[in-house]
Amino acid sequence: MNMKLSTKNVATLLVAASLAAAVPGISQLTVSKKRRESRFDRLLQRHDRKGELRAELLSMNAQDFRQAIRTTSLDTLISQSGMGTKRAFRMALVGRLRDELLSRGWTRARIERYVLIRAVRMA
Repeated sequence: MNMKLSTKNVATLLVAASLAAAVPGISQLTVSKKRRESRFDRLLQRHDRKGELRAELLSMNAQDFRQAIRTTSLDTLISQSGMGTKRAFRMALVGRLRDELLSRGWTRARIERYVLIRAVRMA
């Protein structure tokens, strides 16, 4: 699938997904009464507005994903897809984002350097 996200957004999502997968508690619920979602989930929703990336990981098409997410939580969709846990979903997301950056001409060293530098700022 050809992602329509900009390279900067893909790189930002990779940093956030790497942090969420590596550091337990980084994506915990915020204390705000208004938004009871994790920082990572909000970032993913913002950059993947149409749900194409999440749908691809869950083996769905984007339209079906958008319909399902209205009535079902992401955790439920993850378990129904056979992926198991949210952590497994995030690890698959990290792999997919790395592959996308590699296909856009980034080297593995550049990806690692970018993640290390940005992770310090985000954490």
